[in-house]
Amino acid sequence: MPSIQELIGTLQTIKQTSEELSNMASSAGHTLNSQAGAIGALVRGSESGQAAVQAVGVAARSLTQAAAAMKTLGRTCDNYMNSARK
Repeated sequence: MPSIQELIGTLQTIKQTSEELSNMASSAGHTLNSQAGAIGALVRGSESGQAAVQAVGVAARSLTQAAAAMKTLGRTCDNYMNSARK
């Protein structure tokens, strides 16, 4: 069974990784949103173009949700580490 210190070290690594992933997913989501807008202006009137824009929008929302989930994971790690140290 791992010690509390080993567990805290592992949680710190998970927290750091989740923060990095959150930032990357958030940035990618914002980029996709911007690109969807630009593509939308170019393909106006095209059904397949509009479908593509909608698909990019869904991907952007998914990335935003993933970023939020990673932030939640980081906070959960913080909460657990604070409890473990008491």
